[in-house]
Amino acid sequence: MNKQILDSINRNKYLVYLDNLGVDIDVIKVEILENINEDGMDVFVNHSHQRLSPNIYLDSLVFEYVCKYLYDEYKTSVVFENEVKLDIKTIIATSRALIQRPCIQKPSDIVEGFKEPDYEDGFRVISRFERELSENHYGERRKNKGGVIFEGLLPCKIEMNPLVEKYPSNHIWENSYYLEEPVIQGFNANINSIEPQYVLWMNSDLLNMLGLTLDNYNNGLRALNSNDEIVLIFRCWRDQLIGNGASFVGADSNIAKLEGCDLILREDYFKELKKIIPNLVYFTYII
Repeated sequence: MNKQILDSINRNKYLVYLDNLGVDIDVIKVEILENINEDGMDVFVNHSHQRLSPNIYLDSLVFEYVCKYLYDEYKTSVVFENEVKLDIKTIIATSRALIQRPCIQKPSDIVEGFKEPDYEDGFRVISRFERELSENHYGERRKNKGGVIFEGLLPCKIEMNPLVEKYPSNHIWENSYYLEEPVIQGFNANINSIEPQYVLWMNSDLLNMLGLTLDNYNNGLRALNSNDEIVLIFRCWRDQLIGNGASFVGADSNIAKLEGCDLILREDYFKELKKIIPNLVYFTYII
């Protein structure tokens, strides 16, 4: 479990923010690791798969020691900007976006490469992320690819991960998501956080070119045209839940064997997007 815990700590947005500012975060990480309650962490472990159940224990612990360090060392000079504030709008919007898992292939059955975006009830799936729980123990190397897929649009035919993860989700609501960057959609992952686990959204430049505006976050994460018609929709799912022990059923089942999200765009607007980006392609990247 040590690697999984370290990965969660290293990805924490508070530590990433301070690291980007030039703060020596190793001192903070040492204190965090020294104060992890192993008995408390054991509550969140699925012993049959050696996985952490979704929880905010580590997020809370990191926040506690980041605040302590800043108070001791920088209490007169450091200010938390929007980058590290809780993104309440996205928390609410994505909570309204939960659906049953679509009838799609599992990541382990998908082949990497270029293809046409899936069509569904008048919409095109322009990007998708999905993670499949491996049957091997955590830390063991998989013999084959297929545990995680990243699918999405690219501006030209190049084999690369189409889901760029660079900016936090608050930029969505500020209409500044990947502005002036050659990125079609952005991706956010917040593992074991109070914030949404996964978020996908379109570049704000493209959103403006298509004449779309964000809907109220209470209605979910979606965009409307000038006629208030729903054109772009973010959806997410958690499927085939297992428990925190050897059993695969029960009230404590909260680890998803399949979890993911997608972004769907109405077909007529997808055609408009191809006019804006003539060499548009859809690529599946697998790890």
